[in-house]
Amino acid sequence: MGIDIFTGGNQSLEALIQTTLNIEAQPRFAFEDKKELFQARQTVLSEIDSQLSSLNSLAERLTDALTDYFAAKTVSTSDDDIFSATAEAGALAASHDVSIDRLASSDSRVSKQYTSTGTDLVTFFSTNGSQTFDLEIAHPTTADSGNRETISVTVNPSGTTDDDIMDEIALAVNNAMSTAVTAETIDADEKLTASVVHEEDGTSRMIFKSGQSGYTYRMVQTDSANSLLAELEINSASQTSGTSGGYITLVGTSDSTSELNSKLDIDGLTFYRDSNTINDILDDVTINAKDVTTSTESMQVSVDTETVKEEIQAMLDAYNKVILYIKEKSSVDPETSARGPLAGDSTYSYVRYSLRNMFTGNISGADTGNPEHLFEVGITAANDGTLSFTDDEKFENALAAGSSQVSDLFNNSTDGIANQVEDFLENFVKTGGIIDDSKTSITDRIKSIDSRIERFDERLAQREVQLRKQFARMQEVSTLLGGQSAAFSSLQSSLLF
Repeated sequence: MGIDIFTGGNQSLEALIQTTLNIEAQPRFAFEDKKELFQARQTVLSEIDSQLSSLNSLAERLTDALTDYFAAKTVSTSDDDIFSATAEAGALAASHDVSIDRLASSDSRVSKQYTSTGTDLVTFFSTNGSQTFDLEIAHPTTADSGNRETISVTVNPSGTTDDDIMDEIALAVNNAMSTAVTAETIDADEKLTASVVHEEDGTSRMIFKSGQSGYTYRMVQTDSANSLLAELEINSASQTSGTSGGYITLVGTSDSTSELNSKLDIDGLTFYRDSNTINDILDDVTINAKDVTTSTESMQVSVDTETVKEEIQAMLDAYNKVILYIKEKSSVDPETSARGPLAGDSTYSYVRYSLRNMFTGNISGADTGNPEHLFEVGITAANDGTLSFTDDEKFENALAAGSSQVSDLFNNSTDGIANQVEDFLENFVKTGGIIDDSKTSITDRIKSIDSRIERFDERLAQREVQLRKQFARMQEVSTLLGGQSAAFSSLQSSLLF
């Protein structure tokens, strides 16, 4: 009977090998723990980078030299179905009386009514041949607001009915306009369009319609040699009536005499404009006329307190998020002594401390008489350092006294909060900045640990092979000794008997 020094056979042998390897693998586990700490720190730094970048972007927004977000205005009207309005930051807060006497319209000219299957136009062209007429289209430029472009239309139809001829004329007009747009002679929204309509079965009319509304965009026609437009009765001399052609809306001879223009009374003064969207009567106010009024309506331009508050709240939210996150990740659990990824890191403690000072400190650059602290406009700090609006009345009163009462706190060039934040965070969030360098350093250290783990795994694999060979030799010796013991026992028995 052989002697097995590994009680339990192969299972015990395998357990012994694994136990040995686990003991010798302890340094590897330490490497993995260290790697996890670095990975956790890198995750935290990526989140801080994102949060600080967001805060920095909001600071840049509030220091934008082109837009004063603290001077936002809003407009209310007594009847939005009649007209609405919007205002930019430069608009003056004031009330206005508004009445709309007329809406702007496009210049539309129609031909006389033809029998669709008639041949009057067929006869005209068979007698006079090809016709060319000119249409002047308004194309205002910076240098010349009254600039007009002449577009020639040549028609040589082959239709056999008046309806066919009008379709071909309309197609020629539309093709000429499209060519002018392609050549950039006129803009797409300026081109005149032509179409054929049927008021009742068996009748046809042609309509010319300007691309935009108002007297500026009126049509100016120059007839063909044989007076095709006169034959069609498309003109500005008379208003269409019954089956005759002419204009639909009086074209007139000026802005004030043309019924193509909108007509508004604002605070007792009368204004005529090409469009129903009007932005040049009140500075930085756009009026959208929708219907005529039967009585005087009111319009109030005022400070848009809610919009300004939302701008500031967005920055406060970003600030609060940053300081709470850094505090959380820098803490040490008093019971377990577990340390956050940033515990003991003076760099990010400094970031948190500096930001708190910027938001809660004195703003010395504010103009004389303007608030120098956020609490003066109703924004105060809680025990954890977070900021919030706690006195809306203070904030509204400050804005009502002038937007600089609030804007000075954030964007004055000396030490406005947003300017301080922007300057301070630049070195942290820029490409190749402090956070990028930290994350790169951590990445390099993780790569180094991975290399050490890989080399350790290779040595451990070699050690496993070595152990298996050693245990195999020991098993062979055990088997040999067991055989010798059996032989000795047999010999001893034979001698006794």
